[in-house]
Amino acid sequence: MKRYIVYIAFFTFVCALPAQAQVRLGIRGGFNVNKVTWKWKQLENNVRSDNRNGFFVGATLDVSLPVPGMGVDFSVLYDNRVVSLPLSEELQNQTMQYIIVPVNLRYSVGLGRILSIYAATGPQVSYNIGDRSWALNDYVVDNWTNGWELNRSDLSWNVGGGISFFGHFRLGYNYNIMLGHTNEFTVKKLSGDIVEGQLKDNTHQISLTYFF
Repeated sequence: MKRYIVYIAFFTFVCALPAQAQVRLGIRGGFNVNKVTWKWKQLENNVRSDNRNGFFVGATLDVSLPVPGMGVDFSVLYDNRVVSLPLSEELQNQTMQYIIVPVNLRYSVGLGRILSIYAATGPQVSYNIGDRSWALNDYVVDNWTNGWELNRSDLSWNVGGGISFFGHFRLGYNYNIMLGHTNEFTVKKLSGDIVEGQLKDNTHQISLTYFF
């Protein structure tokens, strides 16, 4: 729970917003490109997977604060990511499915009546709703069982920006950075001993949001 202190503090700030703040509901979707790296001390080399594509879609609340240019975005999104893991002789693609909840503080600068640019940053919690375990082939490590065991939830940080136009649309870029070794895995020996490793999944995201 300690790793969520930052997220909880940020969310508490959002809940304490003034009553005069303006709120809009929107639909957000886009695609992501993730780069996975993992470390395992029992192997000589660390493996870096190639970039893999995915997508996300869901609902967004846009909150305009009573401070010029300031706002907060709160989203609940379904996120589908593909990772490449050494499960056998070659890297194999596996799908990770999450419900992600980003809360971003946003600052916008108007460039006219129909166009503005913005920068945004904030924490994100990801809840794993798909497969969390993948078997490890004996070709990789002899006499070992089980394999990858992902966390039920992860904490990360968003940094991005983009443009808003025509009062209803927002086109954005976001870089999602895992905080610490929040994606981890365990491998269990036949003896019952558990060895831990680290998996990190930073993601580039391009999104389009429509506000009602």
